[in-house]
Amino acid sequence: MVTLVRTLYRFLDFWGYRHGPYPEPHQHEDPGSMRDRWHETRSGIYLGSKYYYRPLVLDEKGSGIRDALHTPHAPDPLPLGFQVEHRMSLHAGGDLIPYQAIHPQVCQHLWDETGDDFFGADLVVANLESPADFQRPYSPAPEVMLSDMLFNIDRATWDLFNGSGRWRGLDLVSVANNHSLDQGMDGLEATLDFLRSQQVAYAGASRSGSDEESAPVLDRNGIRLGFVGATFSLNKGVIPSGFEGYCHVVRMNEPNADWTSLVRQVHGTRQRGADLVVALLHGGGAYQAFPGSVFRNNVHRFCDESGVDLVIAGHPHHPQPVEKYHSKVSGRNHWIVYSLGDFVAYDIFKWSHITAWLRVEILKGSYPDQASPNGQSEATCIHRLELTPVYVEAIMREQRVESLRLKRIHDKNGVKSIDSLDEASQIEFKEVREFWDRWVQPSLTEWSSNSFRD
Repeated sequence: MVTLVRTLYRFLDFWGYRHGPYPEPHQHEDPGSMRDRWHETRSGIYLGSKYYYRPLVLDEKGSGIRDALHTPHAPDPLPLGFQVEHRMSLHAGGDLIPYQAIHPQVCQHLWDETGDDFFGADLVVANLESPADFQRPYSPAPEVMLSDMLFNIDRATWDLFNGSGRWRGLDLVSVANNHSLDQGMDGLEATLDFLRSQQVAYAGASRSGSDEESAPVLDRNGIRLGFVGATFSLNKGVIPSGFEGYCHVVRMNEPNADWTSLVRQVHGTRQRGADLVVALLHGGGAYQAFPGSVFRNNVHRFCDESGVDLVIAGHPHHPQPVEKYHSKVSGRNHWIVYSLGDFVAYDIFKWSHITAWLRVEILKGSYPDQASPNGQSEATCIHRLELTPVYVEAIMREQRVESLRLKRIHDKNGVKSIDSLDEASQIEFKEVREFWDRWVQPSLTEWSSNSFRD
């Protein structure tokens, strides 16, 4: 089926109905905002062209996005005389998606090399891109996506997402994404109930519609982090009138998105004592190396208006560059991670077989300040921010995934675990390594990347 679809795209390409090499800024990739059937069809063909036939490696024509994002930035220096009083680590993974290969038999050894590392942080977060309504049938993503996809995980899939019971597991997930309402409002409520039963916090949705429930503040080691979440789309799902606060939607793939509610939530977490605020945003263009201008401009404007410290975005299904954005409005620097890619998932799209883990070290302390009444001021700082590439290794038998593992690029002793890959995986790894080195690595400084480099 995949071969047939790709052949059809070659036919369209031959007759001049082609896309690229630049992304189209007017393509919002939101099924819920399509004007009519023809608009939906054209957008579907465009998205399918990127997915099955030709991913887009250039930025939008004349946008300057590549040059801006491929300019490495150093970390902000700590205040002079800064004394560290509290320290915490934050690890973030990308999208948790129930693909066909994500089940216990295939994933027995998924975390063997990486579980200690990823779940070893003080605070661990990811994006749960599926309802968890265990009263309804399990529904994974198909390999060939020719119609609407309605996801739903079962308990076994959740356990895989959460470390297979061998580690402490996830502390917080974002539940605001384009699959939030795949099982309707009842499915969303069941998901939130389950997460509460597991003592896993969530951002981006609420059973009561309250900002406080959907924008939690978590304390680790004396440092308080606030989290807000929103999605650009619910696919074709619709929130009933009067329940808009139950799942946060900001059409950030469209020009001049309305951030009012999300800005209010950021300010609310500050009032509840958050030292730093993290925004988990679902949006952007899939299967293209760089974020689009509409999404990027909206994220910049959101930083201007909210003062959020760190944006962790997702939806493209593969990693994208990092940006340190200096806001002339806030006068501050804001870190933006445009995509960490798929995390626990297995798509046929090769760029999705490399995932990025975000590692953040946060320091809180005091420093001499003569302008302060007592001669001291406090500050909480992002001291270190790293992206760690991890290869999603699949052992195949008769064109089916037999075993899936998250592989370190280097093991704890500095030995390359990649050397243990079979021949097919070695070939694929070279391809995704080239993708990382060409399109993601240039946005990172040495301090901000645990890269492939020897």
